[in-house]
Amino acid sequence: MLKTKMKAWLILAVLLPGWAAAQSVEEYQQMAAANNPELRASFQQYLGSLEEGAQTGAMPDPEIAFAWFINPIETRLGPQQARISLTQMFPWFGTLDSRRAISDMEARARFEVFQEKRNRLFYQTEETLLELYELDRSIELAEENLLILNSLVEISLRRYETNQASQVDVLRAQIEQEDLQTQLALLKDNRVVLIQKFNELLNRADDMEVTVPDTLDWDTPIESQIELEARLARQNPELNRLRYREGSVREKKRLAVKDSKPSFGVGLDYIVTGERENMPSLNNNGRDAIVARARFRIPLFRKKYSAKIQQANRNAQSVQSSIVARENKLKTELKASLRDFYDATRKFELYDQKQIQRVQQALNIMTQVYSSDSSNFEEILRMQRKFLSYQLSRIQALTKMKDSAAYIDYLTGVHNITPDTITPAK
Repeated sequence: MLKTKMKAWLILAVLLPGWAAAQSVEEYQQMAAANNPELRASFQQYLGSLEEGAQTGAMPDPEIAFAWFINPIETRLGPQQARISLTQMFPWFGTLDSRRAISDMEARARFEVFQEKRNRLFYQTEETLLELYELDRSIELAEENLLILNSLVEISLRRYETNQASQVDVLRAQIEQEDLQTQLALLKDNRVVLIQKFNELLNRADDMEVTVPDTLDWDTPIESQIELEARLARQNPELNRLRYREGSVREKKRLAVKDSKPSFGVGLDYIVTGERENMPSLNNNGRDAIVARARFRIPLFRKKYSAKIQQANRNAQSVQSSIVARENKLKTELKASLRDFYDATRKFELYDQKQIQRVQQALNIMTQVYSSDSSNFEEILRMQRKFLSYQLSRIQALTKMKDSAAYIDYLTGVHNITPDTITPAK
C-alpha cells in the first residue's frame, strides 16, 4: 500500500516543472494538470482514500483492563488484590481481506474520478486553445476584408464624384464597412474573455498572454468506429469507475456473509495475590494467578445480516444497470462526435478546395468590371459578404474537426495514466 501511494503521489510530481514558454497544446495541458486547483483537490481525495486500507484492514485493537479489589477476595494462597486483563478479538476468517479489497476498489474508483477530471481538463484546454485559434484567424480575415471594403468605398466615391455611380453605392459600401468594424470590435472583446477563461484553467493571472498556434494541420487521422467503441469500453474512466464500484459492492456482499459468522477472542487475566500473614510457611503463599480466557460473539439475530446481503445484491444490480446505461450514452456521444468530425471534414474540403476559389474569382471579375462600367455594386457587396462568410466557415470547419477529434480522445481515454506507470523521481 505504501508503494502504491508513493507512486500515486508522483503522478502530479512529474507534472510540476514550469513551462514559462509553453507553446504546444500538450505543454499547456501539462501545465493545467499541474496547476488546476480542482484537479489537485481530486488528487488529494484519491490519496486520502489510499489511507483507508490501513484503517479498515487492520485487526481490532487489543483491550487492556485493570481492576482493584476494594474488598480483597480471600483465597487459600492469600487475598486477591488486583486484576489485569488483556483481550484480543479476531474476526471471521477472510473478513480483513474483504475489507482491504473494498478499500482498494474504492481507492481505484476515486483514482478514476481524478482521471476523468484530468482528461476533461485536457479537453477543455485544447478546446479553448482551438477557440482562440478560430478567433485570431477570424480577426485576421475581418481585418483583411475591411481593407477590401475600404478600397470599395474609395472606388465608389471616385465613381460618384465623376457621376459614374449613384450615392447609394457609396452608402452601401459605408454600411458594410461600419458593420464589419463593429463585428471586428466584438471579436477582439471576445478574445479578452477567452484569454481569461484559458488562464483560469491553468490557474494563473488573467492577463497572461497565450501562445496560439499559427496553423492547424487539417489532415487528422482517426480510427474506425468499431475500434473507438472498443477503446471507449476499455479505457473510459467513468466506466472503469463504475466497474470498480461494482467490484466493491460484490466484495461488500462477501463481507456481509462473513460478518454473519461468529467472531472470537482470546485473553489473559493476571491476578495479583497478597501473602497470608498468619501462614508465612504456606507453600506458594501469595502466588499470583494467570487465567486464560476465550470469548465468542454469536450472531443470533440474523435479520440484519440478511438485510445487508440483500442490500449488497440490490446495489450490485443498480451498478450493473448504471454501467450499461452509461456505456450506451457514451457510445451515442462518440457517434455524434464522429458525425461532427466527418461533417466538418467535408465542409472544410468544400470551402477550401472549391467555394472560396470560385467566389474570389467571381469577386475579382466583378470588381474589375465595376471600375470601368456601371455594374451592379450591390452584387459586389453581396459577393464580398459571401467571400468573408466562406472564409470564416472554413476556419470554423477546421476547428470543429479538431475539436471533435479532441472530444473523441477524451471519451476513449487517450490521455489515461496509471500510478504503476509513474517512475519515482530521483
